[in-house]
Amino acid sequence: MLAIERHRRLLDLLQHSGSLRTAEAARSLGVTEETVRRDFEKLEVEGVLLRSHGGAVKLESSRQEVSAEERAHQNIRAKHAIGLAASKRIVAGQTILFDASTTAKKVAELLPDLPLTAITSGLQTALVLAQKPSIQTILLGGNLRASSLSCTGWSAEQALDGIRIDTAYLSCRGFDINRGPSEATEEQARLKNRMVQRATEVCLLADASKVGLCSNFFFAQPAEIDLWITDLAPDETIQSHLKGLGIHLQIT
Repeated sequence: MLAIERHRRLLDLLQHSGSLRTAEAARSLGVTEETVRRDFEKLEVEGVLLRSHGGAVKLESSRQEVSAEERAHQNIRAKHAIGLAASKRIVAGQTILFDASTTAKKVAELLPDLPLTAITSGLQTALVLAQKPSIQTILLGGNLRASSLSCTGWSAEQALDGIRIDTAYLSCRGFDINRGPSEATEEQARLKNRMVQRATEVCLLADASKVGLCSNFFFAQPAEIDLWITDLAPDETIQSHLKGLGIHLQIT
C-alpha cells in the first residue's frame, strides 16, 4: 500500500472515531506499528492530526465539545475496561460523584445495585443509576447543555456545597502531566473544579489517548488527583513524575 493511501485511510478512521490507537491502525492497514507511528509523525507535521500516547487524535477533538452520541462510540474497549476497574472500587454506604462523561456513565452501568448515594451532572448517567433501586441518585440541576446532555452553571456548582463526597469519578478532554486535566468549555471546567474541591478523593478516568493533550480550560492541578485509572501504561518518565506528585496509577 502506498504511503498516500495509508494516510488517507488513517485520516478516514480518525474522522470516524475521533481517536486512533497505533496497534489498531496497524492491524487495520496490515502494516507494522512502526510504520503507523511514522505516518502519524508526518501527518502531525502537516497539521492534520495530533499525536497522543499510544496513537493519535483529530486535531480539533481535544479543543471542542463533542456530543454525547459521538463520544459514546470512541474508545469503547478502553472505556469498558476503565469503567469495570472503577466500579469494583465502589462499596455500599459511600457517596460518590460522576461527571457527565461517557466513561463515568460506563462505571454507572457496571456498578452493582448497592445501597449508596450517587451524584451526577449527566442526564444519561442519572437514567442508568435510576434503574438500580438501592442507589439514591441525585441529579445536579443547572443549565442543560443539549450536546453533552449535562447540567452546568451556578445552580449545579452551588448544589455541591452542601454534599459530602467520598470519591469523584471524572474524565477529561486532555491530561497534561504538568498542568493537569482540561475540558473544552469553561462551564464544564468550572463545574469539575468545584467537584474536585468538594471530594475527599478524586479518581481520574482517562484512556491513553488523552495523555499529553491540552484542551481549553484546566480544572485541577495534577497533585489534586489521587488515582488515575487508564488502559495503557504511560512511559517510565511519566510514571515517575506521577509518583512524585502522589498520584496512584492503575492500569486496567
